[in-house]
Amino acid sequence: MTGTTARPRPLDRTWLGHRAFTLIELLVVIGVIAILAAILFPVIAKARESGRRAACISNLHQLDLAVTQYVQDYDEVLPSAADGSGGVGRSGGWILYNAFGANRTRGAYDPSRGSIMPYVKSVQVFICPSDAQGGDSGDSYAYNSCLVNQTATGYNAGRPLAAISNPASWMLLGEEASWFGTETAINTDLDSTDDGYFNFDYGNVFTTRHLGGSCLAFLDGHTKALRSDQVFTNGYQNGGAGTAGCPK
Repeated sequence: MTGTTARPRPLDRTWLGHRAFTLIELLVVIGVIAILAAILFPVIAKARESGRRAACISNLHQLDLAVTQYVQDYDEVLPSAADGSGGVGRSGGWILYNAFGANRTRGAYDPSRGSIMPYVKSVQVFICPSDAQGGDSGDSYAYNSCLVNQTATGYNAGRPLAAISNPASWMLLGEEASWFGTETAINTDLDSTDDGYFNFDYGNVFTTRHLGGSCLAFLDGHTKALRSDQVFTNGYQNGGAGTAGCPK
């Protein structure tokens, strides 16, 4: 009929009742979401850690290049390294630290006073993005003790590059896990290096923060992530000599 206003239809309560979710349906939906979250969160966490591991490998590659340039400028001699309590505040090493147990001391490392710093663009290169302790202390990486002439003074001069055969089988820098204080065990997922020096003869251990593995830089310039047992099995710290210790 023209000229009249149509009256609104009353709400169809039967139709509304059929469209609403019941409590059981809501619980089922919530349960499905919880299951999907439980499946996806570990996958997302793994993907994020893979990205951080790639950034860590990039850091080590830049440090590797810095050591290569250092060696070229210093008559084919590798950088020196300080270690232990005797190395506190000792200059001349690849990195300087102001406290032993440096991983538990905020700002203990000073990369700017290390011997390779002129060849490195940023102190952030010394910190692995997965290493919270290293982020506080200022360093995540440890120099291979088998590449220096070890002493008990806290200062170890670098060995001539000519004394190293097959550089591809020698670790240059790795990710050490150390504890300092009252702990009774090393947390290889969380702990970091205590002096920037990986003492093979002393039995230092690698981190497992990268999906159960650790990132390494090699003397020939390549970098990779490995499980710690692979490092020891292949003798990457002493040029393939296995558990025989550092060459004298």
